[in-house]
Formats: sequence, structure tokens, C-alpha cells
Amino acid sequence: MPTSSELIVQALEEAGVEYVFGIPGGGTGQIFSLLYGKEDRIKTILVRHEQVAAIMADAYGRATGRPAAIMGQGLFIGSNATFGIMEAMLSSSPMLVITDTSDGGVAFHAANQSGAGEYGSIDLPTIFKTMTKYTSLATTPKEAVLGIQLALKHATSGRPGPACVVMRSAAIGGEVDMETPPFVHNTAGYMNTAKPQSAPQDIQRAVEILSQSRRPVLVAGNGVHMSKSHDQLRELAEMWGMPVATSYKGKSAIAETHPLSLGMVGVYGQDTANRVVGDADTVLVVGAKLTPQDTVGERPDIFDPKRQKIIQIDIDDRNAGWTFPVDLGLIGDAGSILTQLVEASREPASSTAASREEWTGGLPQRKQELGFYQDPEMQLDSSPVKPQRLVALLQEHLPPETVFALDAGNNRTWMAHFYQSRQANTFFCPGGTAGMGWGLPAAVGLKLVYPDRPVVCVTGDGGYMMTVNALSTAMQYDLPILCIVFNDGVLGMVRHHQTPGRYIASEFAVTDNSAVARGFGCFGVQVGDSRDLPGAIRDAQASGLPAVIDVLIDRGPSPDDWRANVRRAGET
Repeated sequence: MPTSSELIVQALEEAGVEYVFGIPGGGTGQIFSLLYGKEDRIKTILVRHEQVAAIMADAYGRATGRPAAIMGQGLFIGSNATFGIMEAMLSSSPMLVITDTSDGGVAFHAANQSGAGEYGSIDLPTIFKTMTKYTSLATTPKEAVLGIQLALKHATSGRPGPACVVMRSAAIGGEVDMETPPFVHNTAGYMNTAKPQSAPQDIQRAVEILSQSRRPVLVAGNGVHMSKSHDQLRELAEMWGMPVATSYKGKSAIAETHPLSLGMVGVYGQDTANRVVGDADTVLVVGAKLTPQDTVGERPDIFDPKRQKIIQIDIDDRNAGWTFPVDLGLIGDAGSILTQLVEASREPASSTAASREEWTGGLPQRKQELGFYQDPEMQLDSSPVKPQRLVALLQEHLPPETVFALDAGNNRTWMAHFYQSRQANTFFCPGGTAGMGWGLPAAVGLKLVYPDRPVVCVTGDGGYMMTVNALSTAMQYDLPILCIVFNDGVLGMVRHHQTPGRYIASEFAVTDNSAVARGFGCFGVQVGDSRDLPGAIRDAQASGLPAVIDVLIDRGPSPDDWRANVRRAGET
């Protein structure tokens, strides 16, 4: 009879799981051992900390729509890895979590690392249940195998997310009776389901609302990225002459150089986006939750269901109409529904196009008047470097196909606001927990998906030091990412909210982050003058190594200045 570990590896193969991120430990060591020799089908990535394993799997899941697995010993997956599991849950990223209770097989005599939840041990199943779509505790070998199959099903069906199997020691390596029910079937068969669509009458109702609209606008969120529906989104917008704004996690749902693009809406967004969305009579929301950040705390001059018709597309029926009441909720896969809308819109959109000519035709002038992706500081060289200038130089010296992984803090705010994406699906952002330290391991995970494209992490010096160990993994697996560090020696967002002269727990020791990178064998250089940055980018790319450019930036500028203006605009 086969062992459960053998069948677990077989299930991963049948489901097309390409990567396992983690550190062997506890009972999972048996499963890792069985992956030896299978590198052509399942590749193992040894990380230095379980946190970065979960972040890499999160980024991989977002980029591909397929789950990667994270695997390791129970207490450390249930503590260290929860950073990335929570982000995946809140950002709808498919992920498989495989771990153990390290119980030694004796439930009532707790071992040092037991996590099954009995008296005297940690309750790992309950911990994981709070942050996953599905968690099972396997106590027998067959339960472990079936649990893996169900977890894969949950991770990929409906709204994607992480799913977990916690296994007792006796469940991991024991033999599985294949001749008695419940039977073990091929895993792929559980996953062969079509993406859900909306009913034809609901699609027709949406087209009728758009036909009656004179000032329609589209707001695209993370759901467009997850469903890989960028082309359908652009085609629908062009049909109806609908300007397109995005949420923060939806950035690059459409190239922001497209004539219909408004950039991001919300607290961090473009004034153009906030104004145009506010002037719309119909708002079509695709895969965006409309968080307080997106709506600037529900400012009625931007989103207002009393004067706007709202159509909301979402894979989860609870999300449609969650923040605002909607005129129509279309529940299903964003790509499937956008395809339906494109097909149903061809004649209606064409016959009513004249009524929207003024709305679309006025966009270029409005963008010019409202300073679309413009700021005087973006053109001024200095030492130390102005954050706005740093973003402008990245825009100028990195190719359009560059894939970005942002981090948390002021650095991501500068990038999200000032960097104008030139291709769709090029920005990946932490926006669930939005924790510091996400960007660098995410870039490593993304490089596995995009080996032939530049992958760039943009992070602050605080976030960089939290997960700098990911550089060692990047070196080991020959993943030449580029990491740009905004180095101002402080927790910028924290310090900007403190009283001048009374700064506390927000300033770092002086650190050359490029020297840290060189210690791992990576390329590293520190830049203190904006005029030296283009050469540093060229040298980093030419090195063929994972590379870090540590940029000394001016502490003075704060995104809070224009964030405050966005909020005040709603009060006047």
C-alpha cells in the first residue's frame, strides 16, 4: 500500500503545483524527501525564514492564478508564515499550506512542539482557521491525502485564498488503504470546473444601464489581476468610451498611459481619477472592494449611490454591495463576466457612442489641468535624492515590461502615485495586511514566474531589513531581481506622524544596505545623488546578479502633504 506522503506528492503533481517553498522540519521532512528527483515537475525553494516562504507563494499565486505550496514544521508555519498567509487571504491569492503537529504520536503526553490543540499544546488548527478558507486536522494517513485534495479545491475555487492541512505524526507516513471508502481519486478531477458567469438577463440589464449613461466610468481592482482579464477590461472600456480608474491593488489593470486611464482613485490616487469618478453618473466596479482608502473615507463627491448608478462585479456575492448599495451586482469570475459584457455591448455601445463624445473628448484637457502624473520635484536633481525624482528616474530608465513588487510605507505611496505603468499587469502590491517586508520576497517569487522580464522590488530601509534574507534565496536559485531601497534612516510614515523634536522609536542606525547585499554575494551600490542613479541601474542590470541599489533619500518630503489635500478637498 502507498504511504500518505507518497500520495500527497502525487496529489501535488496531479494538481499542477509547480513550487514548494519552505524549510524541512518535523514530519514534513518525509514529504520533502519524496520530492527529490522530481525537480522537472515540482521544484523546491529553500527559504531562510517561513515568513518569506509564504510571501513568495502569495506573489506566485497572484501572478499565475495557481497555488504554490508552503511547507514546514507546525509551530513555525503557524507563527512565522502567518504574515504571508494573512496577506494571501485578504488579497485572494491561492495557496496551499502543508504542516504538522510535531506531536510524536502521543496526544496526551504533549511533545515539545505539539500543536494539535490538546491541553498542554498549541492549537494550530484554530490558528489557521482564522486566516484560511479551509483548514483540516488529519489524524490518519487517508485523512491527510484527502485533506490535501480538499485544500487544493478550496484554494482555487470561488474567491481564491489559502487552505491548510495540519497533520498529526501518525498521518504523515502511514500506509493508505486504497480499497475501502472513502476512495482516493485523481486530484485534477476535483479542479476541472468552469469559471462562473452571470445570467444573460443580468448582463442585459448592465448593458441597458450603460446605454442610458452619459458619463460612465470603470473602477478596476485586484479581481482584474486575479482573473487575468486585462484585455477584456480594456476592450469594454474602449467600446463604451469609459475612463478607467483603479484601486491601489488594481494598479496597472490597464496601462496608465492608455488615453482612457485615470490612474488610481482614492487617498493615494490621482486628482484626475477622483474628479472624473466623482463626475460620473454610472460606476462599473470590477473586482474592487471599495475600501475606505479607495473611497477617501466614503467621500460623497467621489462615490455616491444617491446620484450614481453602481454596477459591481465580484467573485464573492458578499463583496458586491458590501460598501455601497448597488443597482446591479454581477457575481462570478471577472474575466468571464467582462467577456459576456463585451459580446453583449457591441451594437448598444456603438449606437449610443455620440452621447458620450464630450465625456471622453474632455479627458486630455482635464489631465493637463489636474497635473496627471506630474510634479515639479520629479525633474529636480539633488543630493540626497527627492523621492519624486527617484520615481521619475525609475520610470525613465526601466523598460515598460518591468514587473514591480511594492512594499509598505511611504515608498509604495510615492511609487503608486507617481509611477505611470506602461503595460497592464505590471504592479503587485501588499494591500491585505499591507505589511512591511512583503516586497523583497515577493519579487523573488515573481521572478520565478517572469524569468525573462526585469523584476524590481521597491522598498523602504525598514521593510528591506525585515526580509533581507530573501536575497540569499535569490542568489542560490539564480534569480537576478533588482531591489531599490528608499533609505532615509527612519520609519518614514511613522516619523511623519510624530511631533517634531519628539521622535521616538522611528529612527535607525546608519546602514549601508548595499553592503548587506554584497555580503550575500549580490551586486550592491549606494547612491546619494540622483545624477548617479541611471549608471547604477545600468550596472546592476549588467551584473546578472540579484542587485540592491541603496538610495539615500531626502527625509523632508512626505506623501502626507498631498494625502491631506485629498481629504480636505472633500470637506470644502
